[in-house]
Amino acid sequence: MRSARRADAVRRAAVALAVLAATALAAIVTPAASQGAVLAAPGEAPRVLAAAADGDTVILAAGRHAGPLAIGRRLTLIGAPGAVVDGGGRGTVLDVAADGAVVRDLAVRGSGPRVLTVDAAVRVRGRSVRLERVRIADALYGINAERATGLVVADCRLAGRVAPGDESGSGNGIHLWYTAGATVERDTVEGFLDGIYLSFTEGTHIEASVLERCGRYGLHTMYCPSGRLIANRMSHNVAGCAIMFSNHLTIERNEFSHNRGPRTYGILLRDCSDGAFVDNRLVDNTVAVFMDNSNRNLLRGNLVEDCGWGALLFSSCDGNTFVGNAFINDDYPVALDMRFTANRFDDGHAGNYWSDNAPYDLDGDGVSDVPYSPVSTFAFVSKQYPDLAILARSPAVAALTVAERVVPALRPSEAVDRFPRVSPPRVVFAARADRPADRARPAWGAAAGFAALSLAGIAGLARGRSAA
Repeated sequence: MRSARRADAVRRAAVALAVLAATALAAIVTPAASQGAVLAAPGEAPRVLAAAADGDTVILAAGRHAGPLAIGRRLTLIGAPGAVVDGGGRGTVLDVAADGAVVRDLAVRGSGPRVLTVDAAVRVRGRSVRLERVRIADALYGINAERATGLVVADCRLAGRVAPGDESGSGNGIHLWYTAGATVERDTVEGFLDGIYLSFTEGTHIEASVLERCGRYGLHTMYCPSGRLIANRMSHNVAGCAIMFSNHLTIERNEFSHNRGPRTYGILLRDCSDGAFVDNRLVDNTVAVFMDNSNRNLLRGNLVEDCGWGALLFSSCDGNTFVGNAFINDDYPVALDMRFTANRFDDGHAGNYWSDNAPYDLDGDGVSDVPYSPVSTFAFVSKQYPDLAILARSPAVAALTVAERVVPALRPSEAVDRFPRVSPPRVVFAARADRPADRARPAWGAAAGFAALSLAGIAGLARGRSAA
């Protein structure tokens, strides 16, 4: 009889512990949860999620939870430390189909391999969904969102299956389709074909994220007007960002660096007009800025340093303005394929700094007394025949450069900076140089301690009753 009572006491203590742990975690993590919290042990998540009501908080206990899981109601899904949702290499792992759902502090891994079905770690189909501190690994697509207006992806880490520079790979880190007003901030994405891919999105805001070591592009947009790219870092990709058929963009205070290879770019613009590219840092890229059929863009206050080509423009480009930029130690500051151009390298009052210019400033106003042509004959010719680049440092090319300075008629293009600076401008640059820092996390330790104390108290009470 005594052993039966003891077993019953232990059982009641275990149940009480689970309830107390769920309550403590809910109080710390989601104090405003209207329906309290439910703790789902491994194997129970599908049932608990299906039974949850709007406003509930579901906490996945530590351990492996087999996917796929689906969220069909407006609830908050939280992972306790050590909780992992594993798809086992089949299909999409977590499907979020409810408006206003929140997923937080959860590890998700092991999506399927099929591009045709867009197998992803997380699929989002609801509006105003928030994904916070989600850690994704071993996924074809990291986050795939469709018509998910108002999506927020914050402080997440995504790692895919594509080797750096492998353009034959498949799957994107954050893949948004027809999703307006999305916010992506403080995320780290690597190992996908494109770190972030936007298609038919509008008003996307991407800030303080790191997109690096991808198979192709850090950021890739198609038909995406009015977006903002602020203080991000895109490095060691084929292109830092490739912007196509997307107008009225703001690209400000970003770093595009170490994008090197046969056809690699810091910023690639194709059919991109009326944008503002301000205070960016473009360092060690084969081509810093590539422009094709892109018009009326403003490029101001950018640092373009140690690149092969500083700016490479096709004749389809018109009305672009370069002002206040610093072109330092670039092999070819500017390359054009047209003699006559409406692209301007000053704004009528101020120009740019060119490190290979030999300025004369007799009046000491900081502006060279002699206009500067940033397009050399060799740059003009090698634009048409890239293989000639092997001769860039030859004595013949050096002699040709001297001859152009002595005889301006030899210049191949009318592109000219009428107000070249004699010293580089102060380039404002505030891109995030480190990986997103962990933000304040829930006090899991306090919750665990509280639960342990509660268990000790219950166990003591049970022993007292048993002794009686």
